[in-house]
Amino acid sequence: MATVLKTVKLPSALAAALARKAKARGLTESELIRQGIEQVTGDVDGLDMQAAIGADVGAGAGPSDLSTNRKRMSGYGRTRTR
Repeated sequence: MATVLKTVKLPSALAAALARKAKARGLTESELIRQGIEQVTGDVDGLDMQAAIGADVGAGAGPSDLSTNRKRMSGYGRTRTR
């Protein structure tokens, strides 16, 4: 996996707390920061359309032969002239 270097400025108190927490957990500060970022951005992988639409999938009404019935397809794709 490719990595990207980011610089983060922290207030002194937060930097000290980060150092203490990383030492207590036996992690590097970078590992702890990555874990925190993953927690915050974990749900940002994209919108799950199936979950968003849910029960509405396939609920539309209309003819079932819309794309196969030649009568319904007549005139489809023709350019209108004005």
